[in-house]
This record gives sequence, C-alpha cells and structure tokens, in this order.
Amino acid sequence: MGRRDPYQTLGVAKDASASDIKKAYFGLAKKYHPDTNKDPSAKDKFIDIQAAYDILSEPQKRSAYDRYGAASTQEGFDPDAFGGRGPFGAGGFGGFQDFGGPFGAAGGRSQADIFEALFGSAFGGGTRTGRSPFGGGPEMDSRGADIEISATVSFLEAAKGTTRTVTIMPIVDCKTCTGSGLKTGVKRSVCKSCNGTGTRTFMVQSGFQMATTCSTCRGSGTTIPKHGECGDCSGLGKVKTKKTVDVSVPAGVEEGMVIRVPGSGDRPVSGKGSPGDLLVRVSVTPSKVFRRQGTNLFHDVKIPFHQAILGGRVRVPTLEGDVDVRVPGGTQQGEECVLKHRGITPVYGGERGDIYVSFNVTIPRSLTKRQRQILQQYADDVEGRAPKEEDSSAPSSGGGTTTPPPPPADDPKPRSDEKNDNSDGNGDAPSEEPKRRMAAGG
Repeated sequence: MGRRDPYQTLGVAKDASASDIKKAYFGLAKKYHPDTNKDPSAKDKFIDIQAAYDILSEPQKRSAYDRYGAASTQEGFDPDAFGGRGPFGAGGFGGFQDFGGPFGAAGGRSQADIFEALFGSAFGGGTRTGRSPFGGGPEMDSRGADIEISATVSFLEAAKGTTRTVTIMPIVDCKTCTGSGLKTGVKRSVCKSCNGTGTRTFMVQSGFQMATTCSTCRGSGTTIPKHGECGDCSGLGKVKTKKTVDVSVPAGVEEGMVIRVPGSGDRPVSGKGSPGDLLVRVSVTPSKVFRRQGTNLFHDVKIPFHQAILGGRVRVPTLEGDVDVRVPGGTQQGEECVLKHRGITPVYGGERGDIYVSFNVTIPRSLTKRQRQILQQYADDVEGRAPKEEDSSAPSSGGGTTTPPPPPADDPKPRSDEKNDNSDGNGDAPSEEPKRRMAAGG
C-alpha cells in the first residue's frame, strides 16, 4: 500500500474533503475496474486506487499517513494502539485492544469498497445499511445488509391499510456458480499468502508475535485460481437482480413509519449467512378533508346561520362514507361534536380514535327584501321595539316606503321543543347522534 502517495493516486489535494475523496475514488474505480476496462494495466491501477481510498477514507489512517508517511501503511503499524507515538514509541503496548482491525482491514475493506462501487453507488439501487462482512476477522456466516426504500400511500390507504408492490435490486447468490465464484469444474486453491491457515503472523517486537486475518483470502484459506472466476459474477459469487415484493401496509400507519419485510434484503457478500431485511419508509399524502392528531381526526363543516339558530342536519364525511349529523338548535360558532370510534385504528392495537366535527357558522353577505323584513321583525321583537314601516322595509326606487306583508303561515319558526328525534327521516345516508362539545372548555 505504500507503493504510491494515496493523494497522487486519487488526484486530490492533501486538504481535500471526505466528499471530494469519495467522489474521486468512485470516478476512478468505475474507470479502471477490470470488468469494464480491458486494459491489462487496469487491474493494477484499480488495486492502487482501492489501497489509496482505504487510507484516505478513514480519518485515523489518513491522520497516521499525514504524520508518519508511508511507514504508517506497513503491516503492524497502529499509532492508536501505542499511545499515538508510532509502533515502538514511549507508549509501549498501552491501549492495544483490537488485533484484527488495524492489520486485517486493508485487504478486506478493499473488497467491501468493490461491492459498494458495484452494487451501491456505481449501478444505483436502494440505500443499504448494516455492517460489511469484510471488516477483518475469520470468514464466517454473517447477516446480509438491509435495503431501505420509500413508498407513498394516500391518506385513506394509511387509515384503512393497503398493499404496495415495490421493486428492488437486492444482492443474491449467482445462479451460475451458486455463490462459489468459480467456473464449472474449477476448484479453489490454497492461499499462498497464508498457506491455507487464514491468518498471517508478524513480529511486533523481538520475541513477540501477533496474528491477523489474511487479507488475500479474507480468512478462508483458499483463493480462486487465475482465470477460474465465474463469468457471470467475475468471481464475486454475488449479483444484483430485479425483484418485486408485496408490502403489507397496516391500518393506522403514520408519516415516516418504517415497515420491515424480513429476509428481503441483500445476501451476505461473504459467507452463507441469512439475508438482510427490506425497510420501507412510508410517506402519507395529506388529506383535503381531515386533520390527523394521533388516532383522532378533525373536520370543519360550514352551516348557514339560520341552521345554527333553528337546528337541522348536515352531511359529514367519515372513513366509511358520509353520514348525516344533527345540528342542535342554538349551535355556536366553533362548537364541536364528536363521532365516537370513527377515527384511526392504532397500528399497535387499542381503541379506535374519534372524529371531531367543528361547526363554522356562515353569515350571508346580502339579503332579499323579504329576508330583511323578516329579520327586522325578529330584531324588533328581541329589542322590544314597536315595528315601524320605515324601519322594516327597504326604500323603493321612488323614495317612498312600503308596508311589509305579514309573514305567511308556513314561515320557519324557532322550535320551542328541543327534544327533536334522532331519526334519519327519508335520507339515504346513516345518521349520527354526536356528543356535543363546546368550543371553549366544553
């Protein structure tokens, strides 16, 4: 890894930001990857690029390189393990804890970066989470990475539940080689770097040895012979494939909730462990009718002022369809009624929420001549004034006054009996008898 300056290899300045380094790495990795670049020298360049990114992508390794130069890339070097003063400084062996990580991560992380370039960024796909299995240590069965995507549902679908079919591109075992990475008839050979042991030892100090996972075979003890790689997966044993998954969206789901579909994520890049999960983050389209707070819904309904005074019925939407709701006589602006157990069903179980209906009384901007006469009579009666012809009629075009006619016998009058029934009458919609609530403190 010390064969070239990593900054020169990636073509970045020594004060380059992490994002600039990552951008330069992915650009070069895609350009010189042996699967896409058939130049014989591309493979060596690709290895140098991986090695350079391995140093500069980790703050500790980058800091060590900036301080100690190429010596920090030698096997066994770990400034953190020795008090930050180099491998044989005054710090001695104080604080040395992780044997595998500092020395085995180089080769392993390069492989993880290859897969990240192939399956994560270079070729698109969903966001993958979870620890890479190439982080050092002997090869073992491990869990694959999770895949995270988003799905949008309507407000009604979120309230009542639905099913969404999503398309993902998970990492799976190559069908041609069944995950072995080998051509038909080819067998893996003993790793020459570790002689099949899966570990490599090195001398830290005279008489003291330490072991680390072999970076060539990643602890397996075997390697793929030259030209023995499977042609479909280039020896990786893994490929990406298009897959559709049916996701059950439960009733009551809220914005930002995550639905987990077990076993629908990536297969482990190394080993034969279980696949990761599919994580579906739900986005809910806002409703034009309701406002939601937890399991309760809120709806505003407009009623004319005469209905607020005399009472009546109004059509109110619910999740199951419209219903008729009685408006009590004398309803005030902002007063509410409650439709019990008509709201949202909780995702995790429990009692269903309610719908709160708020009455907004509307005032007409203009009145007909007859409406004004009737309303003036009501005002005179309330204020105890004797009705006057000039007060109870609108001026005519000739400037005179007219005598208002007596109200007809079929004019609507406020009912003195507040015990009106709760039947639906002849309407075709169900009727609700809500619990009345005052807007302020009711």
